[in-house]
Amino acid sequence: MATNFNATALANGTSNLLTRTSALNLSTDLVQAGAVFNDAVRISLGLYSGSQGSGNSNTFLSSYTTDIHAVQNDIAAILANPNDVTIGGQTFTLNSTDVAVLTNVQTQLGTLLTAAAQTTNATTMSAASQTVHMLQTEILSEINNDAHLSAALNNVTFTANTGATDVAFQNLPAGADDPTTLTAATAGTSLKVVGEVFNAAVNVISGGINAANLAEVTADFTAVQSGLTAILNNATMLAQIEAGETANAAAATTLHLQTVLNQVNLQLAKYDAAAATGNTTALRGTADNLLDIIDIVQNDAALNTAAGGNGNPGHSGGFAEDPGGLTGTVTRFQDNQAQTNFWATFVAEANTINAQLAAIVNGTGTASQALITQIENYNKFGASFDAAQGAVFQGRFDNELNNGTLQADSATAIKALQGLLNGDTGAARTSDLAMLTAAGAGFVADANDVSGNNIAVGGASYVGSATTVSKATSVAGLAQGTTKVTAHPNIANGTGGTATAAAATSGTTASSGGTTKTTGTSTTDNTTAATTKTTTNTTTQGSHHHHDTTAATHSSGASHTSTSHSSPAVEHHHHAMQHIWG
Repeated sequence: MATNFNATALANGTSNLLTRTSALNLSTDLVQAGAVFNDAVRISLGLYSGSQGSGNSNTFLSSYTTDIHAVQNDIAAILANPNDVTIGGQTFTLNSTDVAVLTNVQTQLGTLLTAAAQTTNATTMSAASQTVHMLQTEILSEINNDAHLSAALNNVTFTANTGATDVAFQNLPAGADDPTTLTAATAGTSLKVVGEVFNAAVNVISGGINAANLAEVTADFTAVQSGLTAILNNATMLAQIEAGETANAAAATTLHLQTVLNQVNLQLAKYDAAAATGNTTALRGTADNLLDIIDIVQNDAALNTAAGGNGNPGHSGGFAEDPGGLTGTVTRFQDNQAQTNFWATFVAEANTINAQLAAIVNGTGTASQALITQIENYNKFGASFDAAQGAVFQGRFDNELNNGTLQADSATAIKALQGLLNGDTGAARTSDLAMLTAAGAGFVADANDVSGNNIAVGGASYVGSATTVSKATSVAGLAQGTTKVTAHPNIANGTGGTATAAAATSGTTASSGGTTKTTGTSTTDNTTAATTKTTTNTTTQGSHHHHDTTAATHSSGASHTSTSHSSPAVEHHHHAMQHIWG
């Protein structure tokens, strides 16, 4: 099918330009080649090749190699048929400079393919990663500095899958990590300067974390970590960021910022050093984690504006969008039986917890220690199950289940519930109720995220609004187990009920009440005994940092609401495009 370059279709996302099956077809249109190159640059943040527990997903290295071959084939056709060249469907005549630039790019693409293949070898990995980074940067620079080519390309804008407005061969966002900027970011002088250091780190990682850039990446993320912690501890700055928002919206913005900090902690603690050694989880996790952080900030208008944007996803300011990718590069994760059990429980309990939080907000329910315990168990269940899965599953879902959104939502809800139990009144009570609304919206958003990113056993989908495990799949009854999650769930089977001694041996699990048993014989590739405890440490050690992050099971949850507002409206603006890459 020919690419639809109609301006309206490009703007509203109905063009097939960004559909992988169409974009990879041979073309003499340079916009199509550039859109595919954007995809390659995006996934080069983590060119993993390991497929353990992949959920039938293509590895990023294989997708990257296919992308570069497609761009190379397109440019070869363009150079071989100069009279057939188009840009955005319009005839374009190459001048001598254009031909020289594209001829050089063609050579660089061949070198990229050679280097990409060498990222799987421990002895060549670091040098190959550096080569990928260098050549991608050079290609973008050469094309965007060719006045004739770039002027034509810039006339063909399209709405990327990120929501930003992109062009073919989209430049990376501007970043800075010079000593002065690092000092300002570490102090948390503004979200914009913190985000500019984040941009610099993402730019450096384009092509992969390696031995040569690890120190710079670590220094950058450490500054971002410290700066975000300082901002979350600064009530005045939070009030400035959230000025004009309702109480509920302000609480959601604080929750989003805390989630970003959690995910930066995850990056430093689990991914950076491991990615430099080629670890599959760290490579897959880095790509997903960093792009998700960007997504969170870009889709929260208050954070977006404070970071230097205009309130909509874009390429300006801090935490700016990377070039967008192709639909189909990342596919939905095919779950096994245990994973289906887990996600069905995750969805059902998210909605039941949200219903209880909403009842407290509207005055028909009351805060209780039992609800706090339920949320604590739910949070632990997510982290423990994630840690027991294969490498690709962890890399794809760590930032949702282990030191990410689930932890931030849980900590926020628990802090608010404890405030209510302690008798908060007036502005403090208003803040507590707003935090419950934000946390509840977060739980529901996470549940709906599963619906879009995972496939249950047998090809079924998940029902994001379900409140029971049996109805959490489109074909009812596929998942086993019941809500609510107990303190000692059966991790091997992905069910929340307490695992009995017999269950640990036979694969049966008890329901939440401990009286009804459900058979579940499928297990994951990498399981742990039901009694194994997984400790989630959300802080990263550093003698000069104060870390504001605590596990959701602690009473000092790190979500703060710095100002009180009187609006009773319930507003949900949890990051709606979460996990756009997985």
